[in-house]
Amino acid sequence: MGRIEKCRLALPAMIGAWLVILCTATPVLGETKPGRWDKEIEAFLEADRAKAPKKNRTLFIGSSSIKRWETLEQDFRSSVGTVIRRGFGGAGIQDATRFADRIILPYKPRQIVLYAGGNEIRRGASSGGIATFFDVFVKRVRAELPGTRIAFVSIKPSPKQWANAAKIKQANQLVREYCSDDMRLDFIDVWTPMLGADGKPKPELYVADQLHLSAAGYAIWTAAIKPVLAANSRAYYSSAERWENTIVAFEEADKKQPPAPGGIVFIGSSSIRGWKTMKQDFTGYPVINRGFGGSEIIDSIHFADRIVVPYKPSHVVLYAGDNDISRGKSPEIILAHFKQFVETVSDKLPEARISFITVKPSLSRWKLAGKMSEANGMVRDFCKTNDRLEVIDIWEPMLGEDGKPRRELFVGDGLHLNAKGYALWTKVVAPHLSGR
Repeated sequence: MGRIEKCRLALPAMIGAWLVILCTATPVLGETKPGRWDKEIEAFLEADRAKAPKKNRTLFIGSSSIKRWETLEQDFRSSVGTVIRRGFGGAGIQDATRFADRIILPYKPRQIVLYAGGNEIRRGASSGGIATFFDVFVKRVRAELPGTRIAFVSIKPSPKQWANAAKIKQANQLVREYCSDDMRLDFIDVWTPMLGADGKPKPELYVADQLHLSAAGYAIWTAAIKPVLAANSRAYYSSAERWENTIVAFEEADKKQPPAPGGIVFIGSSSIRGWKTMKQDFTGYPVINRGFGGSEIIDSIHFADRIVVPYKPSHVVLYAGDNDISRGKSPEIILAHFKQFVETVSDKLPEARISFITVKPSLSRWKLAGKMSEANGMVRDFCKTNDRLEVIDIWEPMLGEDGKPRRELFVGDGLHLNAKGYALWTKVVAPHLSGR
């Protein structure tokens, strides 16, 4: 390879290196005075105390374009469900980072939509500075929420800030390139659809100040953002990535206080996750709760190497299959996945016992009772082939004299267990925890 060719190939890396040096060597511009948003942040926290947002939602955070988006929740409800809006006017990317521990991280969102950067450019930040600020934001979020997706909405064009158009375009391009190197980052372009045939911002997309968006402007944004978030949501609910933050939390807890080998691991869906009194219910037994709500058997297989095998348990208790059947999986698939779970665990822990708590009957899913009962029977027959396997039957004890689920065992949704339900489970499960 000739000298000229080598120089040509090295040029992009050299430019990137100089960009990093430039961004770190020059003073940080675009920062705002600390305390400017104390009242707004406190208002968010007060609202959270009154009604805490649910975890695993989509969070929109950023400057006034987010704050003023009054139809945001309505615009995205059909595609991503309930969203959380945390906009504060005049904010920059650095401000989103600064307040992350108060209005981002506590929500444990499955995806974050960030719109910021325009104010920082207006205050003198460079295009490279915007990319650097975003990098810091991503690293701050990833430090605690490694499974959360992050989308950057491009800095918008506006008649009022058109003098900065070249700098904004360059900043957008740098962030786009940054996102292209990470499968968990999205760059959403709102710059292009907001320009008219003359290459300038369409006036009808703005209110009178020629900076903030009109209803037509937000319609453009919705059209650009919705497909990306909807696709992410579909992928999230069809893959194991939705629990990454939960699994990492388990791993962090394990680092601080590693469970002793030889314990009893309970793994599975929300019926395990919601068993808050497990340690008290099984006093004297070294139980480890590793439930993650909404999961299927395949998910317990996926995470077994991270939240089962490292503990070197003597006994593994699985409750899953409920969600599998509600999502259309057949009893045959339930059996196949249970066999795969047994194989996965036994390969690393050949002496460990494995118990399958039967899929429970419930009021809300009683129409699926036939398939659930069939799946339980198939797993029961399989467990008879191996002395290390057993079925713990909670199906029959949860039925009333009328042959239907006992209402007093469930919370209001008719699906999840209440204290009486867990008391029954404790009574049924406890005899199976003693060593054989």
